[in-house]
Amino acid sequence: MAIPRIALWLFLSYLALYVGFMAVSAFAPGLMAATPVAGLPLSILYGFLLIVLAFVLAAVYLRVAQ
Repeated sequence: MAIPRIALWLFLSYLALYVGFMAVSAFAPGLMAATPVAGLPLSILYGFLLIVLAFVLAAVYLRVAQ
C-alpha cells in the first residue's frame, strides 16, 4: 500500500509544478519572458526543469518500488 501512496505524492508534486508553469504562462507572460540566467528566458528554464524533474521522479519511484 505504501508504493501507490508514494506514486500519488510524486504525481501531485509534478502536477503542482506543471500547473504553476501553465498558470504563469497564461497569467504572467511577461514573467516568463524574463531572462534570469545567461540570457535564457524563464519559460525555457522552467520547461527544462519540468523535463529533468520528470526523470528524477521516475528514478525515485523506481528506487522505492524495488
